[in-house]
Order: sequence, then C-alpha cells, then structure tokens
Amino acid sequence: MSRREELLNAAMPYVGEHGLATLTLRPLAAALGTSDRMLVYHFGSREGLVVALLDRAFADLAVMWRGQRVTKPSDLVRALWQALAEPGARVAMRLYLEAASLAEADELWRERLVPATSSYLRTAEQWLVGAGMSPAVAPGAARLASAALDGVLLQLGIDGDRAAATETVELLARQLDQLAG
Repeated sequence: MSRREELLNAAMPYVGEHGLATLTLRPLAAALGTSDRMLVYHFGSREGLVVALLDRAFADLAVMWRGQRVTKPSDLVRALWQALAEPGARVAMRLYLEAASLAEADELWRERLVPATSSYLRTAEQWLVGAGMSPAVAPGAARLASAALDGVLLQLGIDGDRAAATETVELLARQLDQLAG
C-alpha cells in the first residue's frame, strides 16, 4: 500500500468524525502523525484531499451494493438500507450526505457528486426495471428511493431511532412494489 493510500485510509475516520466543511490540513496532519506539507505532497491541496476522500467514500458505498439480487423493487430498498445502515458505512455516508448538503452552494461538491449519484441512479433504475418496474416509472422511483433513504439516514443521525428508520424503509419498500404494479 502506498503512503498516499495509508494517509487516505487514516483520514477517513478523522473526517467521518470532524466533517468536511471545516476540514483544514494542519489538524488533520497532526492527527495522522504527519505534516500538512506531506498531505499537500500526496494530494496536491486541501481540495485534492477532499476529492480523494469523496472518491473513496463512493467506492466504499458502491462495494456495499454491488452484486445485490433484486427480484422485486422492495428488495432494492431493503438491500440498500441494510448496507447503508451498517456501522462500516457510517463514514462514507456522512461524507456523502455532508457533501450533498454543500453541493447547492459550492461547485467543488457538485462536480464530485453529479457523476457518482448519476451512476448510482442508473444502476438503481436498471435494478428496478429488472425487477419488473416499467422503464417509464423506474427513473422517478430510483430518485424517490434515493432521496427517501438519504432522508431516513439524516433523521437516524438526528434521533438515533433505528426502529423508526427501519419502519420508514419498510413503508418505502411497499410503496415501490405498488409502483411496479
């Protein structure tokens, strides 16, 4: 593993705890036992580090739902919820949700999120069509499922009520099956 990969692996939990919006290199470097100059050497800039962190978060999330078997639309939502609600997904989801909240006001975040979310939505649409949903309905259903899961995860972060979150996901799952007819 390269030093850059080592630093990136070590930075993920730090950023998961402290967030992206206020990330500065000196405190991060101190926490990683290196210098801000070494972070710049390996990532080019703070923005380069943020891009690398987001790329890692998206890659981690993609691994979680790769290979899911979907036979009906509700399977998609349940599989995604199971993967996203896992403690191992917490850092990647925090980075994604924080970047998403910053995307409206900052081009850097938007540039990083559009390709990843577009790819994710296309994959969800394909799964939904493969599970019997009309190709005309699948794009909207994929967006609905994505937005709803994002909201459930945000609410879970606020109130910590996993039972209520799971109940909400089950409601969404049943609604998607109804949309498929």
